Amino acid sequence: MDVHSDVLNIAKLLLDEEDDERTIEVLFRRLLEVTGADRGFIVVGEEASYELKFQVRFDREGISRQEWKSSSALVREAVATRQIIHSPNLYLDRRFAGSVSARSSGAVSVLVAPFEHAGEVIAVVYLQHEHRATETDPFTDRTREFLRVLSEVAGRFIRRASRRQALRRGQSTTEREFFASHDFSGIVTQDSRMIDLLKVVVQVADSDATVLVRGETGTGKELIASALHANSSRRKHGLVTINCGALPGSLLDAELFGHTRGAFTGAMRDRPGRLASADRGTILLDEIGEMALEVQAKLLRFLQFREVQRIGSDKLETVDVRVIAATHKDLAALVQQGRFRQDLLYRLNVVDLHIPPLRERRGDIPLLVDHFTRRHWRHHAETPRWTPRAEQALASHDFPGNVRELAHVVERACLLATGPVLDVQLLPNDWAKAGATSTRLFEQHTAEELDAAREAASDDVEAEFLAGLLERCGGNVSTAAKHAGINRTHLQRMLAKWRLRRGRVSRHG
Repeated sequence: MDVHSDVLNIAKLLLDEEDDERTIEVLFRRLLEVTGADRGFIVVGEEASYELKFQVRFDREGISRQEWKSSSALVREAVATRQIIHSPNLYLDRRFAGSVSARSSGAVSVLVAPFEHAGEVIAVVYLQHEHRATETDPFTDRTREFLRVLSEVAGRFIRRASRRQALRRGQSTTEREFFASHDFSGIVTQDSRMIDLLKVVVQVADSDATVLVRGETGTGKELIASALHANSSRRKHGLVTINCGALPGSLLDAELFGHTRGAFTGAMRDRPGRLASADRGTILLDEIGEMALEVQAKLLRFLQFREVQRIGSDKLETVDVRVIAATHKDLAALVQQGRFRQDLLYRLNVVDLHIPPLRERRGDIPLLVDHFTRRHWRHHAETPRWTPRAEQALASHDFPGNVRELAHVVERACLLATGPVLDVQLLPNDWAKAGATSTRLFEQHTAEELDAAREAASDDVEAEFLAGLLERCGGNVSTAAKHAGINRTHLQRMLAKWRLRRGRVSRHG
């Protein structure tokens, strides 16, 4: 057994595996092949406990209660000591006479190995050989050395797979049920403040109360307005949106309240106006802070009496419409400046919903990146994945344009990508440097953050190594492989991974 070669081959298999659910299965089946074990299982750490994740060659019903009682004692021992436990004959092993039932285990060879990462036992693998003690123990010193070398590599992959699984699960069971029972189309979040905000949305959705949605540009104010409408009894009727900042006062007046034919130059026919068009439905007054003062006065009267009077008409029409206003401006400050009516602010601000900016809910960034990548990826035969340093660059950016900016950045990367690996060169030019030097690199100061930083740094070193190697060897892959002592096929995979192509480095051979 070539220990390092076997570890490298397993690492390659795990790198190629896109399905997190199968990562553990792929790892464990390969372990059985390399070690010669007859059967076994793997447990993975989840919060404060270890959960059985995969088992092979037990009875159809799986590990029996007695077998689990016997083997779990060895698993606990491996976790506690962080040492590989080897017993050539468990039946005769005095170390475990008090905790293992010899009757249930029999004379079998057992190997139990903890897989560690960042100082933590991530998983434990239990391998068993059914041959009797008279036969050769397959778990040799070389086998145990193989598991020692594999431990940190496997621990890293299992941790990453577990993280991504947890990320995809996102919310707790209660939160998933909450999302499933209401219409939050387009909203992707696991942030506790956003969840609380959505709970308020559901609570007030079916009332007629006016709602003021506040938030920076790109935070998703229109999505919140859509959720208010979609979860109300008005959803059978329309949601009408008008941008108050896109039209000057006179045109906005006519657009909102309507006009009669000939009311002004260009009024060639009667128009009911947006408020009347939204009857029995909902109207979103986007960028309400941009509304001219004269239109604000008419809107105030409408909110008081629910009546509209078209320009050029003496007739008052009653309209049943729910009003939602949205703004990225500080309306209280505009009141102080004389640019917004205080009485209108009082009328609008019956229910106040504030959307936090993306930089204050960074836990949503990986979810949103995954969401937008799946939306914009055009090559359906390939599964896209971001490199660790690209993920770090995305996670460390402040996103002044919030979710909208992130969506555009991901869309740009998907359009420019020439393969399924998305790296920092597909992000805006200054992001790679910003991601490496950001003062926000460590926000929680946890082992997981340190691991991510180490991984990103390792990726940068590998890319620099490859670029320098090919430059030294004139771009010839065969020469470069011989010079570096790297298998040519493996070197080609490394080059493909980091998208080193003509223009950055030449690739021949």
